[in-house]
Amino acid sequence: MDSAGFVKVVEEKLKPFAPILISGIIKKQLSSVNSTRETLTPENTEIFITKVSNALEIFLGPKGKKKVKIMMLKEFRKHAPEYFERTSIV
Repeated sequence: MDSAGFVKVVEEKLKPFAPILISGIIKKQLSSVNSTRETLTPENTEIFITKVSNALEIFLGPKGKKKVKIMMLKEFRKHAPEYFERTSIV
């Protein structure tokens, strides 16, 4: 998985929603899953996505939270195709 690439893209896409706070939110949530940009595993990424979207719900509301979560899941799939091949039901 390209975890550093994933975090970078997510951070860039989220900046318009909370430009001042997004870097801090990402750092805090990475820390909460005991990871860095470089060491984020696919399993921890799933938890990270939930934590970031929950943190942003305060600013974006439930609909915004859902949009952010969907965007992050799409980016996750792009940056970890081997994980999805391995875990896919189909």
